[in-house]
Amino acid sequence: MLPRVLLPFAAVCLVTATAASAQNVTAVITGGPVNFPGPAAADYNNGYVNDGTPLTYTLTLSTGAASTVTVAIHSTSANLGGGKVLSDLQWRRGDLVAWNAMTGANVTVQSIQITAGTPYANTIYFRMLLSWTTDAPATYSANLVVNISVTTP
Repeated sequence: MLPRVLLPFAAVCLVTATAASAQNVTAVITGGPVNFPGPAAADYNNGYVNDGTPLTYTLTLSTGAASTVTVAIHSTSANLGGGKVLSDLQWRRGDLVAWNAMTGANVTVQSIQITAGTPYANTIYFRMLLSWTTDAPATYSANLVVNISVTTP
């Protein structure tokens, strides 16, 4: 039996403004839960299996001056269970090619300045590293959290 992976997804929208003016930021995150298919032999030979559906985040500032919005990601789980380390879960931003290991501390996915009335969207892709010798047949899981913070000028 090959391992299956289901990663419940939680989105936390933390909006903090550093200026006196009120900001109205809407964050919409779609695509969860992150759910990997049971890997095939070819996936093990490649060393990973991809999640077919990324998370997409759309950020919209409805009023006020341009603001910097930071999107960060982490897991509240210490590992994936079944002896699989958390860092075997990797993520990358949709417009970049480099993969990053999942950690238990917030890691910035993107920090971008947005202006009122102009929605901005990007994606987060996931993959799971696989090993013929160390991955026992199991269902692996972790809780994912996406944090969004806003800094006003």
